[in-house]
Amino acid sequence: MNEIKEKVKADYLKGLKYKEICEKYDLSINTLKSWIKRYKWSDEKKKGAHKNKRGAPLNNKNAIGNKGGAPPKNKNAEKHGFFSKYLPDETLEIIQEIEQKNPIDILWENIQIQYAAIIRAQKIMYVRDKEDITKHLKKEKDGDIFTEREWEFQYAWDKQANFLRAQSRAMSELRSMIKRYEEMLKSDLVTEEQKLRIQKLKAEINGPDEDNQESINEFIKATSPTEKEIKELFGDEEDGEEEEEN
Repeated sequence: MNEIKEKVKADYLKGLKYKEICEKYDLSINTLKSWIKRYKWSDEKKKGAHKNKRGAPLNNKNAIGNKGGAPPKNKNAEKHGFFSKYLPDETLEIIQEIEQKNPIDILWENIQIQYAAIIRAQKIMYVRDKEDITKHLKKEKDGDIFTEREWEFQYAWDKQANFLRAQSRAMSELRSMIKRYEEMLKSDLVTEEQKLRIQKLKAEINGPDEDNQESINEFIKATSPTEKEIKELFGDEEDGEEEEEN
């Protein structure tokens, strides 16, 4: 394997294209990029290009009047010439940074973002107890005599049910991403750090499953309204409807 790497490195430093190198040694483009980044071949290539830089012979006047470079507005030599025409500069910078990343590291960053969003949701969607009711002004209309307002009420069991559904979808997506990450760990190119960090995250997520489930069941039981409580909440409305019918 080391012999192949040396040959790949030599061809890379000579200036062969990625596609040519991959076809020659039966490598994937991701493997080649990983080697270039890990062993800093690009730095060696830059140093070599600097040492071999040549100019025109002394007193050579063939290039007088020629400023060199591509014609104005010519973007053929730009790697992202097409993108730079339509995308904002900030987006282009992000694309250029992503190119330097390994696919498994990109996936890991997305896993971290997803997990952070799940943790943050715990605070945003927190339900205090079964008396936790949110009153939200849905619509307001000013009239000549009075102002008409329409309110929306969110009861504890509604908020908790919505939270559990959203949390379930988010956790399902997180597990799917972790599964893809573990599939990528089968590659010979992954580092020990890339293996260990997913083990740590899985330990944090899984934890004591039985305790978690028991806590969830207790909360659902505590926040679920009884028939008596439902009648107390909506009894006045039902009585009002009966009076109108009479």
